[in-house]
Amino acid sequence: MQPKMRILSFHHIPNNGAFLFAYSLLELLQQEFGEFDVKILDYKSNRLAIYEYLKRFKFFQKIPLFYMRRARIWKEHLKIHLNMDSNFPHFTGEKALQKYFSNQYAALVVGMDTWCIINGTERPKFPNIYWLPEKISIPKIAYGVSAYHSDINLIQNSTKKIESYLNSFDIIGARDRYTYELVQKYRSRDDGLVEMIPDPTFTYEIKTSGVLSKLQALGIDMDRPTLGLLFFGDNFLSNEILSHYKAKGYQILAMSMYNAVADYNLGHILSPFEWAEAFRYLSFCISDRFHGTIFCLLNQIPFICLEKERHLPKKQSKIYDLLTTFGLETCYQNPADEGFEIVSFLAHADEIEATWEKNFKSGILPRIDDLKDEHAQFARKMKVELGWI
Repeated sequence: MQPKMRILSFHHIPNNGAFLFAYSLLELLQQEFGEFDVKILDYKSNRLAIYEYLKRFKFFQKIPLFYMRRARIWKEHLKIHLNMDSNFPHFTGEKALQKYFSNQYAALVVGMDTWCIINGTERPKFPNIYWLPEKISIPKIAYGVSAYHSDINLIQNSTKKIESYLNSFDIIGARDRYTYELVQKYRSRDDGLVEMIPDPTFTYEIKTSGVLSKLQALGIDMDRPTLGLLFFGDNFLSNEILSHYKAKGYQILAMSMYNAVADYNLGHILSPFEWAEAFRYLSFCISDRFHGTIFCLLNQIPFICLEKERHLPKKQSKIYDLLTTFGLETCYQNPADEGFEIVSFLAHADEIEATWEKNFKSGILPRIDDLKDEHAQFARKMKVELGWI
């Protein structure tokens, strides 16, 4: 019997949202391309790996080794639940790595925020391996890719490189309008498949994980209202949120990054699957995280978003772009906007929560069903484009 051909889905997986993106895409590819063996690779450059490793050693907080414990959970679940390629050559140059890819696989897939054209530290520096810049003989696919956090000046100074890299991709599914328009502007190749598609995490079916028992064992009273926070780094705003919701009798749960104002920090306790389900037990959520927002939507809970990348114009905001898909622009605010006032923000959050069932909730599930259909249609078009049908 002839061995299965292989596809490599190639990402950077540093948190729960990224894990569930990769998990969802893996399931989608396995469903649509069952004749292939689909592998996942969690790859980061040496520079990025060192940066993320050092982030784990934050001692000036109430929970010792919070980020180290958090990373350990991801690592365990990567091994158990993702079909990982554990044989690729570590500590080698990007050119040699891409040669390995082309020798071992029938196609390469990249995704998430890997196309940000930036020179910063938190994301891969442009140009990077996620653009697959070396010439290889197998199809290149970008699935749910985003370039939202890009430096406009660097884009203008790199147009030839960007054009060359984009032209080398046979299929591009851009996750947000900013990225789609960037591709349309700089990709001069006429053939191939280029579309705007939803984040593949919308295809994830939330599993019953037993997280409710875990939350109760921590002492969380499910008869009291709960505020979920996916927000950190602004101590003044965090404390104002704390005062407002404490006065209303809420318990405050930090769902991801450590937040000192929370009654319970859960980021180092919950697995990605528990994290995804835990949203359904929130009364309200304040999030500056893209996938945190997606799981508010998947669990149909009331929420409001704060822009994390406050310096970016609204047209580059991946969260705002996501909310426009659902007609929920009113659930977005940027603290850097002129006229932003904390008192007004909190009053608006209360209004959203009070009117959620009447004004917001009913349109969410039908739209999610539409997004799932868009993925199925795009996957079928991929098969046709690659001649695999």
